[in-house]
This record gives sequence, structure tokens and C-alpha cells, in this order.
Amino acid sequence: MTMDWKKSFAWSRVAISAALALTISAGTLPTYAAEKNGGQIPTAVSASSTKVVAEIDGKPAQWGDSVYVYRSLTYVPVREGAVSLGAKVKWDKKQHAAVVTLNGDELLYRPNSDTVSVNGFELKMPGTTRNVNGILTVPLRGLTEPLRASVKPVTSGGVLNLSLKTDDATVVGSNLTAVDEYLKNEQFSGNVLVAKDGKVLIRKGYGLASDQTLVRPTDKMRLGSLTKAFTAALILKLEEEGKLSTEDPLSKYIPDYPRGDEITLSMLLSHTSGVALNFTRREGTPLSETVEEIKRSPLKFIPGSDYLYSNSGFVLLGYIIEQVTSTDYADYVQTRILDPLDMENSGTVTRQTKVPTSYEYDWQEKTWKSVDEYYFAPSGTGSLYSTLDDMLIWADSLSAGKVLSEATMERMYTPSPYKNYGYAWIIEGEGPNKVVFHNGGGSGYTTGIRRGLGDGTVVVLLANRGGLDTNTMTAEIRKLAFNN
Repeated sequence: MTMDWKKSFAWSRVAISAALALTISAGTLPTYAAEKNGGQIPTAVSASSTKVVAEIDGKPAQWGDSVYVYRSLTYVPVREGAVSLGAKVKWDKKQHAAVVTLNGDELLYRPNSDTVSVNGFELKMPGTTRNVNGILTVPLRGLTEPLRASVKPVTSGGVLNLSLKTDDATVVGSNLTAVDEYLKNEQFSGNVLVAKDGKVLIRKGYGLASDQTLVRPTDKMRLGSLTKAFTAALILKLEEEGKLSTEDPLSKYIPDYPRGDEITLSMLLSHTSGVALNFTRREGTPLSETVEEIKRSPLKFIPGSDYLYSNSGFVLLGYIIEQVTSTDYADYVQTRILDPLDMENSGTVTRQTKVPTSYEYDWQEKTWKSVDEYYFAPSGTGSLYSTLDDMLIWADSLSAGKVLSEATMERMYTPSPYKNYGYAWIIEGEGPNKVVFHNGGGSGYTTGIRRGLGDGTVVVLLANRGGLDTNTMTAEIRKLAFNN
């Protein structure tokens, strides 16, 4: 997201509240008796005298001339408002709710409620639904946010111009409904992308970005260990340029590293070095201090004799990149990969990076809770953020040879003798059936990517919930989407 949602919400609420509503006319949603106020149905509050001009996707909104504002919020009828934004609406007697559907999502609007259910997630609205003259009405924000539409108010010459745009980022191909249903059944929260030969088949957001906003498929998300593939590519690019060799010993770059002459960069890339898995994570700790801590951890086995996934090993690789290039890792990955590939919405994550709220499951209370602390991931192992579209650029650029040569990529996708793991990619299958994938995560987020090297397929999951098995999920999504 490019704007702080709290500021954006407050700004939109003030401007929109000046005036805007849809014609409150009879529809097929039933009239039901008021349950409060002595059975009296509340009447609309008169609109302000401000002239309002509204458009949807550049065309005049066919809303009529009735308007009402209640407690500084503009209210619109659920039916007319949702239909104008491309959705379908029906009344469900059993659930006693208006059911709105769009792009596979099901929204439930209940009488006298300040939340709207979106595929089972309860999204808080700025006000409650109201029954006016037998018509169920809702705060405008309570309609546009669940339908992932945008509203831009501009006042000029005493006229409030409201420009609404329907959701044009969500894509759900007709043959991808099984994937959509799978993710909804899993109560997945985050973003998914499925593509083949560069064509997007599904791009969609699920779940909550905060209690008042939904995850949108254009949101920036932390990558976690998907960062490792970028680190590996940088090391291999430096090797292609003759600036280092993957067979170089670690001691060449960190001379006092214990047994560093036994550890090669290739071992670090393939997690066969024996370097300990983890380290203390403290925000603001210089990379050099983390390296010093890793140096004090004894090796888990003789280098090159086994496999042990090691975040520490990729921290060492990030440090080596800085030593060889005399450039911070963040700047080097930006100038050598992200900028050349036009990955405009990717970079090194900081506290200031606007990403959806992250959530961890509380097993004691059996509910998902927002994560308050900032999860620190040092350069090289889990420090990047990106979006669905940028990750597709990354995957397709690798496949097209825009990052590394074919011979180098063949090495990258060759597993070690001890594990089906190459250089920052897990490998399954051979020849045209070879598939490479990886997962990542941190406190309150989980990620995954799966690529068919022979068939041009790509699956990306960027979740804002921690602890998900994204390797299994990307495999299942690929099976549902492509029957393989």
C-alpha cells in the first residue's frame, strides 16, 4: 500500500461525508420491521447543500438524486451501491443478511451490524448498517472497502467530485475457481498469484490487512526466505563477472572464521556448510556484529558432509557481497536486480514499509492475533519485500535468462548429494518436469513460490499469517490449476 491506511481512511471519510448517496428506492431486498426505536424505521437525514458529482470508472454514476448523511457518514443502499460496483446481490432469509458476491468473494451485510463478513473474515465498518424505509443501507466505506474499490474526493469551485474506481487488480480465471475455493476453505489471508507463460490466471487478495481494511493483491508483502534466491543470484552474477568463485573458501572473505578454509561459498548456498541455523535477531544490529555472533557458534557437522538449513549461512553470503562490492547489500540488490528488472514495488523492508498487519495464531485462546513486535531479518536471508506482480517479473526474468546464464542456472537448480536443494531453490523432478520452489516466513507472515521450469507455470503466495505450510499449499494450488 502506498499510503498509510489510517490517514487515507480519515481523509476519505471527511471528504465523502459532505455528501453522496444512492437513490433509496424499492428493491427486491425485503422490508422488515425495525427491531429498535419502538418499531420506528429511521428516516434519512437531509443532505448538505454541497453539489456532488460522482463517477465510476470515468462514467457518471447512475445513482439518482436522493442522499442522506447520518452521524457524519454517507449511507448508500446495499443493493444499488453493490450493483454499481459490479457485484451481484440477493437476500438470504436463512442468514438474515444481504449477500453480495464479486470475484468469488461472498459478503454478508446484516441489519444493525458494524461489521461485514467477507468470506468469513469480519471487517469492521465506520458505522452500522441501517434500515431506512425498508431498504438496508450501509456506510459508503463499508461497501467500497469489501469490494476493493477506491474513492477519490476532490472539491473544486464548491463542487465535491467523487471518483470511484472498481477493483481492476483482482483476476480470477473461470478455470481457476477451484484454487479460489481452496484458499477460502483454508481461511488463507494474504495474496496469491498463478500464471503461465507470463499470463496471469489468478491474482487475488484474501483476509484482513487490518480490522478495517482488506488485503489487496497490489499490497507490498515481506518475502522472508524468498530473499535467499536474490542473494544466490547476486553471488552467481559476481562469479560470472569473475569477482569471486563459488569454490572460494569462506576464509578468503572472513579470514578469522573458524575452519573457514573448509567451507566454500557453494556449501553456504546449498546449506551443506555445517554453519549453525540461527542467531540473535535485534533491530539495528550491524551485519558485521551478526557475523561475529555466527563465528562463535560451533559447526554442526564436517563442512560438505550433510545438509542443515542455515539462515546464518546466507547472512555470511550477504556480508561477502558487501565485502566484494564495497556496497551495502540493500543498495546492491536494488541496483543489480530490482531496478534493472523494473521491480518498482520491491526493496529492503523497514519499519516504514507499508505492509498489511501480520498475525500469529494464539493456541491458548484459539484465535489469530496481530503481531506487535517488528521482526528483524538481516541482509541476505530474509530482508526483502515485494508484490505479486514483481515476483512474477522475477520468476519470468530468471526463466528468460535475464538474470543469469543458462549454464549458471543449471548449477543453481542442481541438488546437493544430501538434499533436493540447490542454490536457494528446492528441486523436484527432472528435465521438462523439473519444478523448483521455496518457502519463507517470520513473525506473522509466510511466503512461498513454485515454478515449473519446463511448462512456464508460476505460483506465488504472500501471506500475512505466520506458520502456514506454503510448500504444501503451492503444490496443491499448482495441481488444482494445471492438473500436475
